[in-house]
Amino acid sequence: MKTSQILICISRVLFPFIVLYGFYITINGHLTPGGGFQGGAILATAVLLSYFIQPEKIRNLNLLIKLEKYMFIVILIVSSISLFTRGEIFTNFLPINSSINLKSLFLTILNLFIGIKVSTGLVLVFSTFIEEGK
Repeated sequence: MKTSQILICISRVLFPFIVLYGFYITINGHLTPGGGFQGGAILATAVLLSYFIQPEKIRNLNLLIKLEKYMFIVILIVSSISLFTRGEIFTNFLPINSSINLKSLFLTILNLFIGIKVSTGLVLVFSTFIEEGK
């Protein structure tokens, strides 16, 4: 597959802005529409954009598979802590009367974990399709 020099130049210019916007959507998911899934999809777009112009960037798919599995386990553990602290599963494990800043910190961290998991999952799906198509 032949790539255009214009595509390579524009992709290199846009890459940091796409990553920055993806992290912005992920981190501000508790305040605005967005969150882990939407930000993770944007981050995956940035990684796939660089993958399409330089396919040798993503070589070790097994590392991405392990990272995605570890993120899933971390999300389950963080979400299940509330079973021991509040008696409910998949809720905020902080006490009800804790400050709003502490609660938003919990949501931000959870959105970040979800964003990493979604981005690695989407990159894996697309890169697997590309590798099988070769």
